[in-house]
Amino acid sequence: MKVKPIIATGIIGLVTTGVSVAEDNKWPTSVTMSGVVQVEGRYFNDYDDINSSDIVVDEVGLAIEAQVHKWAKGMLAFLYEEGSTPLEIDEAIVTLGNSEVSPLYLAMGQMYVFGNFETQMISDPLTYNLGDTREKAIQVGFESGGFHGSVYGFNGSTQKNDEDTIDHYGANLSFAQESDSFSYDLGGSYISDIGDTGGLTEALGGDDVSNLVGYDYVDGLSAYMILKMGSLSLIGEYVTALDNFSAEHLAFKGEGAEPKAWNLEVGYTFNMSGKEMTFALGYQGTDEAIAMELPETRYTSSLSLGIYDNTTLSFEYALEEDYDEADGGTGEDAIRATMQLAVEF
Repeated sequence: MKVKPIIATGIIGLVTTGVSVAEDNKWPTSVTMSGVVQVEGRYFNDYDDINSSDIVVDEVGLAIEAQVHKWAKGMLAFLYEEGSTPLEIDEAIVTLGNSEVSPLYLAMGQMYVFGNFETQMISDPLTYNLGDTREKAIQVGFESGGFHGSVYGFNGSTQKNDEDTIDHYGANLSFAQESDSFSYDLGGSYISDIGDTGGLTEALGGDDVSNLVGYDYVDGLSAYMILKMGSLSLIGEYVTALDNFSAEHLAFKGEGAEPKAWNLEVGYTFNMSGKEMTFALGYQGTDEAIAMELPETRYTSSLSLGIYDNTTLSFEYALEEDYDEADGGTGEDAIRATMQLAVEF
């Protein structure tokens, strides 16, 4: 479940609903549950200078994890997002492994396989809009000494030559270290067809992408960094296609598009009247992504206040700049303002 972080130091609490000891293996088994409810008030002034506003249930998420054996666990996550995602199974993963004995693990199921998309804002970054990839996949990975890596394969939505096979694949690698005053997480992801990400699949034709004539896979790459130094935090990510799509499938200015997106954020966490607050600024952008109806540039600012335990009130303001008319856009600006009240448990 891709729960958007509300503040830089936010942690989703776990509620233990049952613990027992399996007689056959003498290993504690447990079921834990976590979730989030986010409600937002939104204002939007679009490129045509038309105003709109609403109150929406932005996200309701519930995740259940069951450790059924010292070598086996299952995770099930449900997600609802008003206006975009009906109540559905977001993730469903069975994992075989035991980090106390071996760094290797095997995971199968519906999971997110590409990119990181960390943010301190309320809204998803443009990198997420370009690179978010949820698939039914098989993944082999390892965790050792701060290194995390995996390779995966899946049967994607996009296909070549009318085939229906497990011919999509990718890999992830990251390195993370943490101390009391400093932490960092650096990593990257590769995918054999970035056209299979959620945003690009929609731009390529939605449900009909498996029937694209003459479609060729386009490699994709994501690189990210997350640095925290005391009260300061810095987040950066870059997602890009590594080649051009065919112009008949995804075009930019009459030629094949090579879409890319980036996000850079800086945040400062402090205490005021005993409450933890985080102020963050962000700069985001895209290139050759007009077919996805994404802005060319977005400037964001947010302020989050932990009003109670696991309860956060957040505000965000975003200025978006559309592509120039010569690129197929309007050349105009748009404004988004959001207030969010969230509870995590």
